[in-house]
Amino acid sequence: MNEPSLERAVELLSRTGSAEFERDIGGMLTVAISRAFGARLTGTADRMRVVGGMELFARVVAGGRRYRVTMACERAVLETAYDARIRLRAVDVAEEGAETIVLAGRQTLRRPARMTAIYCSDVVDGDVVDGTIVDLTRLGVTFQTTRMLRRGDRLFLHARFYAEPLETSVRVAATRAVNGSVVAECVFQVPTRELADTVERIASVRESVPAGAPLDIASVRRSLVVAHVDAASWRRLLRRSG
Repeated sequence: MNEPSLERAVELLSRTGSAEFERDIGGMLTVAISRAFGARLTGTADRMRVVGGMELFARVVAGGRRYRVTMACERAVLETAYDARIRLRAVDVAEEGAETIVLAGRQTLRRPARMTAIYCSDVVDGDVVDGTIVDLTRLGVTFQTTRMLRRGDRLFLHARFYAEPLETSVRVAATRAVNGSVVAECVFQVPTRELADTVERIASVRESVPAGAPLDIASVRRSLVVAHVDAASWRRLLRRSG
């Protein structure tokens, strides 16, 4: 089945009269929809949680498949002391997981990694979160840790696969508890062509590594030591024009 059009995605979102959106800076936003027209919709939302230029993400189901809808907030105007009148425009629809290429099963691709908290609900900004990369895809990583991560958290990933470094900002899209640890499905915040090339190189190297090749955990962890991360660069990631 083909992906629904932008117009169809907006129609599906507007059917119940309200929709839950994930904000690009983390956290959720409830929009009371008043009108849908083409790829746009208008409605009201908490004025303290939305600004013009913000990207919002929602999910719809079509033909038994789940799709992620990206919408841009074209306008946010104060309407009452508590609400803003907003106009959103759908800019992208993608089936969740459709473009991912898992390089290995969860039991075979396990590499130690570290993430530095940028904006998290339960982790202090700048804290280093140790864990394990369970699998890697074109769009992100599955990260297992004993720390408490939540949907919407932002972190900076610092990992190494077969001597190939992978460093980029990620957003936690979903979490689940497994035997006392947290498994976080993280998506790349900016899925660039360069990142895709890195994933392809890792895949190529992995194919050439014998299945029983030992992994020197100590040397890998030494390579992941975060000497310094510029806090200002994190803040730039979170800036959005009003």
